[in-house]
Amino acid sequence: MFDIREYYNCSGPSKQGVDSEILDIDSDLVSDIDTLISDKKSTLYITDRYKTRDFSIDIIYPELGYPGNQTLIMTPDRLRFLLSFYPYKGDLEKVEKIVLRPRYVEAGNVELAALYLKKKKILVLYLTHPGGQSGERGGNDRFISVSLEHIMDSKIIEDSIDRKNSSGAGKIPLLWNILAIITPDGEGESDKFFIKRDTISNREYIALNDISYFYYRHGY
Repeated sequence: MFDIREYYNCSGPSKQGVDSEILDIDSDLVSDIDTLISDKKSTLYITDRYKTRDFSIDIIYPELGYPGNQTLIMTPDRLRFLLSFYPYKGDLEKVEKIVLRPRYVEAGNVELAALYLKKKKILVLYLTHPGGQSGERGGNDRFISVSLEHIMDSKIIEDSIDRKNSSGAGKIPLLWNILAIITPDGEGESDKFFIKRDTISNREYIALNDISYFYYRHGY
Protein backbone atom coordinates (compact mmCIF):
# COMPACT_ATOMS: atom_id res chain seq x y z
CA MET A 1 0.00 0.00 0.00
CA PHE A 2 1.05 3.59 -0.54
CA ASP A 3 0.30 6.75 1.43
CA ILE A 4 -1.33 8.88 -1.25
CA ARG A 5 -0.56 12.08 0.67
CA GLU A 6 3.01 12.18 -0.62
CA TYR A 7 1.80 11.83 -4.21
CA TYR A 8 -0.71 14.64 -3.77
CA ASN A 9 2.01 16.79 -2.25
CA CYS A 10 4.21 16.22 -5.29
CA SER A 11 1.57 17.48 -7.67
CA GLY A 12 1.97 21.16 -6.79
CA PRO A 13 -1.09 22.43 -4.84
CA SER A 14 -0.63 24.20 -1.53
CA LYS A 15 -0.27 21.98 1.49
CA GLN A 16 -3.37 23.40 3.14
CA GLY A 17 -5.52 22.62 0.12
CA VAL A 18 -4.05 19.16 -0.24
CA ASP A 19 -4.56 18.25 3.41
CA SER A 20 -8.14 19.47 3.30
CA GLU A 21 -8.81 17.31 0.25
CA ILE A 22 -7.07 14.28 1.75
CA LEU A 23 -9.10 14.45 4.95
CA ASP A 24 -12.28 13.90 2.95
CA ILE A 25 -11.03 10.95 0.89
CA ASP A 26 -11.86 8.17 3.36
CA SER A 27 -15.31 9.46 4.26
CA ASP A 28 -16.17 10.16 0.62
CA LEU A 29 -15.17 6.69 -0.55
CA VAL A 30 -16.96 4.92 2.28
CA SER A 31 -20.07 7.07 1.90
CA ASP A 32 -20.12 6.36 -1.82
CA ILE A 33 -20.16 2.59 -1.26
CA ASP A 34 -22.62 2.79 1.64
CA THR A 35 -25.05 4.65 -0.61
CA LEU A 36 -24.57 2.14 -3.40
CA ILE A 37 -25.21 -0.86 -1.12
CA SER A 38 -28.18 0.63 0.74
CA ASP A 39 -30.02 2.02 -2.30
CA LYS A 40 -32.28 -0.96 -2.95
CA LYS A 41 -34.39 1.00 -5.43
CA SER A 42 -31.45 1.68 -7.71
CA THR A 43 -31.34 -0.23 -10.98
CA LEU A 44 -27.72 0.65 -11.66
CA TYR A 45 -26.26 -2.47 -10.07
CA ILE A 46 -27.06 -6.18 -10.22
CA THR A 47 -26.24 -8.73 -7.52
CA ASP A 48 -24.87 -12.13 -8.40
CA ARG A 49 -23.17 -14.71 -6.18
CA TYR A 50 -20.06 -16.79 -5.94
CA LYS A 51 -20.84 -19.92 -3.94
CA THR A 52 -18.58 -22.38 -2.21
CA ARG A 53 -19.54 -25.40 -0.14
CA ASP A 54 -19.91 -23.45 3.13
CA PHE A 55 -20.66 -19.83 2.23
CA SER A 56 -21.30 -17.38 -0.59
CA ILE A 57 -20.07 -13.93 -1.63
CA ASP A 58 -22.37 -11.38 -3.22
CA ILE A 59 -20.94 -9.88 -6.42
CA ILE A 60 -22.37 -6.43 -7.10
CA TYR A 61 -21.67 -5.14 -10.60
CA PRO A 62 -23.00 -2.55 -13.10
CA GLU A 63 -26.14 -3.45 -15.00
CA LEU A 64 -25.01 -1.26 -17.88
CA GLY A 65 -22.32 -2.82 -20.01
CA TYR A 66 -19.54 -0.70 -21.45
CA PRO A 67 -19.98 -0.66 -25.26
CA GLY A 68 -16.26 -0.59 -26.01
CA ASN A 69 -13.26 -2.79 -25.20
CA GLN A 70 -14.07 -5.07 -22.26
CA THR A 71 -10.55 -6.31 -21.54
CA LEU A 72 -9.80 -3.61 -18.95
CA ILE A 73 -12.99 -4.29 -16.96
CA MET A 74 -13.35 -6.94 -14.26
CA THR A 75 -16.49 -8.95 -15.00
CA PRO A 76 -18.47 -11.22 -12.63
CA ASP A 77 -17.38 -14.27 -14.62
CA ARG A 78 -13.73 -13.26 -14.39
CA LEU A 79 -14.10 -12.57 -10.68
CA ARG A 80 -15.68 -15.98 -10.03
CA PHE A 81 -12.88 -17.56 -12.07
CA LEU A 82 -10.20 -15.97 -9.86
CA LEU A 83 -12.07 -16.78 -6.65
CA SER A 84 -12.53 -20.40 -7.71
CA PHE A 85 -8.80 -20.99 -8.02
CA TYR A 86 -7.69 -18.93 -5.05
CA PRO A 87 -5.71 -21.50 -3.05
CA TYR A 88 -6.58 -20.38 0.51
CA LYS A 89 -10.36 -20.65 0.76
CA GLY A 90 -10.42 -19.60 4.41
CA ASP A 91 -9.44 -16.07 3.35
CA LEU A 92 -12.71 -15.75 1.45
CA GLU A 93 -14.63 -15.71 4.73
CA LYS A 94 -13.26 -12.19 5.26
CA VAL A 95 -15.48 -10.98 2.41
CA GLU A 96 -19.27 -10.95 2.27
CA LYS A 97 -19.67 -8.64 -0.73
CA ILE A 98 -17.46 -7.63 -3.65
CA VAL A 99 -18.39 -4.47 -5.53
CA LEU A 100 -17.05 -3.99 -9.05
CA ARG A 101 -16.73 -0.20 -9.26
CA PRO A 102 -15.99 0.90 -12.84
CA ARG A 103 -14.22 4.13 -11.91
CA TYR A 104 -10.57 5.03 -12.47
CA VAL A 105 -8.98 6.90 -9.54
CA GLU A 106 -5.32 7.86 -9.89
CA ALA A 107 -2.89 10.57 -8.83
CA GLY A 108 0.82 10.89 -9.50
CA ASN A 109 1.07 7.48 -11.19
CA VAL A 110 -0.62 5.81 -8.21
CA GLU A 111 -3.96 4.09 -8.76
CA LEU A 112 -6.61 3.26 -6.18
CA ALA A 113 -7.00 -0.49 -6.64
CA ALA A 114 -9.36 -1.48 -3.85
CA LEU A 115 -11.23 -0.41 -0.73
CA TYR A 116 -12.07 -2.79 2.11
CA LEU A 117 -14.82 -1.87 4.58
CA LYS A 118 -13.86 -3.85 7.66
CA LYS A 119 -17.05 -4.10 9.72
CA LYS A 120 -19.24 -4.81 6.72
CA LYS A 121 -16.68 -7.10 5.04
CA ILE A 122 -17.15 -5.36 1.70
CA LEU A 123 -14.34 -5.37 -0.87
CA VAL A 124 -14.54 -2.75 -3.63
CA LEU A 125 -12.48 -3.26 -6.79
CA TYR A 126 -11.74 -0.18 -8.94
CA LEU A 127 -10.41 0.09 -12.48
CA THR A 128 -6.64 -0.30 -12.73
CA HIS A 129 -4.16 -0.78 -15.53
CA PRO A 130 -3.74 -4.40 -16.69
CA GLY A 131 -1.11 -6.72 -15.32
CA GLY A 132 -0.43 -8.91 -12.31
CA GLN A 133 2.13 -8.60 -9.55
CA SER A 134 5.44 -10.38 -9.80
CA GLY A 135 6.01 -13.11 -7.26
CA GLU A 136 9.63 -11.99 -6.96
CA ARG A 137 9.11 -8.23 -6.72
CA GLY A 138 6.58 -7.30 -4.09
CA GLY A 139 4.21 -10.20 -4.55
CA ASN A 140 2.85 -12.19 -1.63
CA ASP A 141 5.26 -14.95 -0.66
CA ARG A 142 2.35 -17.27 0.15
CA PHE A 143 1.83 -17.87 -3.57
CA ILE A 144 5.41 -18.79 -4.45
CA SER A 145 4.62 -22.38 -3.73
CA VAL A 146 3.47 -25.67 -5.13
CA SER A 147 0.03 -24.09 -5.57
CA LEU A 148 1.34 -21.56 -8.07
CA GLU A 149 3.41 -24.18 -9.87
CA HIS A 150 0.33 -26.37 -10.16
CA ILE A 151 -1.63 -23.48 -11.59
CA MET A 152 1.10 -22.82 -14.15
CA ASP A 153 1.32 -26.45 -15.17
CA SER A 154 -2.43 -26.80 -15.57
CA LYS A 155 -2.72 -23.47 -17.42
CA ILE A 156 -5.64 -22.39 -15.24
CA ILE A 157 -4.83 -18.68 -15.31
CA GLU A 158 -2.57 -18.47 -18.32
CA ASP A 159 -3.17 -14.76 -18.82
CA SER A 160 -1.85 -14.05 -15.30
CA ILE A 161 1.39 -15.97 -15.75
CA ASP A 162 4.55 -14.38 -17.06
CA ARG A 163 5.94 -17.27 -19.08
CA LYS A 164 9.06 -15.28 -19.98
CA ASN A 165 10.14 -15.45 -16.34
CA SER A 166 12.73 -18.21 -16.30
CA SER A 167 12.43 -18.62 -12.53
CA GLY A 168 8.85 -19.81 -12.93
CA ALA A 169 7.56 -17.49 -10.22
CA GLY A 170 5.01 -15.90 -12.54
CA LYS A 171 2.65 -13.05 -11.76
CA ILE A 172 0.03 -13.04 -9.05
CA PRO A 173 -3.44 -11.60 -9.76
CA LEU A 174 -3.85 -8.42 -7.74
CA LEU A 175 -7.11 -9.73 -6.27
CA TRP A 176 -5.27 -12.67 -4.71
CA ASN A 177 -2.77 -10.45 -2.89
CA ILE A 178 -5.59 -8.27 -1.58
CA LEU A 179 -7.52 -11.30 -0.31
CA ALA A 180 -4.40 -12.54 1.48
CA ILE A 181 -3.79 -9.19 3.21
CA ILE A 182 -7.19 -7.84 4.22
CA THR A 183 -8.49 -8.30 7.75
CA PRO A 184 -11.68 -7.08 9.43
CA ASP A 185 -9.68 -6.44 12.62
CA GLY A 186 -7.65 -3.40 13.59
CA GLU A 187 -8.28 0.31 13.81
CA GLY A 188 -10.13 2.37 11.24
CA GLU A 189 -13.28 1.88 9.25
CA SER A 190 -11.59 0.90 6.01
CA ASP A 191 -8.33 -0.02 4.30
CA LYS A 192 -7.30 1.42 0.94
CA PHE A 193 -5.01 -0.39 -1.48
CA PHE A 194 -2.94 1.51 -4.04
CA ILE A 195 -0.67 0.28 -6.82
CA LYS A 196 2.11 2.29 -8.39
CA ARG A 197 1.79 2.40 -12.15
CA ASP A 198 5.16 1.46 -13.62
CA THR A 199 4.38 1.51 -17.32
CA ILE A 200 1.12 2.04 -19.12
CA SER A 201 0.56 2.88 -22.74
CA ASN A 202 -1.17 6.12 -23.62
CA ARG A 203 -3.85 4.05 -25.33
CA GLU A 204 -4.61 2.11 -22.14
CA TYR A 205 -4.61 5.27 -20.05
CA ILE A 206 -7.11 6.92 -22.38
CA ALA A 207 -9.26 3.76 -22.41
CA LEU A 208 -9.41 3.61 -18.59
CA ASN A 209 -10.45 7.25 -18.39
CA ASP A 210 -13.04 6.72 -21.14
CA ILE A 211 -14.56 3.77 -19.25
CA SER A 212 -14.64 5.73 -16.02
CA TYR A 213 -16.23 8.75 -17.70
CA PHE A 214 -18.79 6.58 -19.47
CA TYR A 215 -20.02 5.19 -16.15
CA TYR A 216 -19.84 8.60 -14.49
CA ARG A 217 -22.13 10.02 -17.18
CA HIS A 218 -24.62 7.23 -16.52
CA GLY A 219 -24.79 7.79 -12.76
CA TYR A 220 -22.26 5.24 -11.50
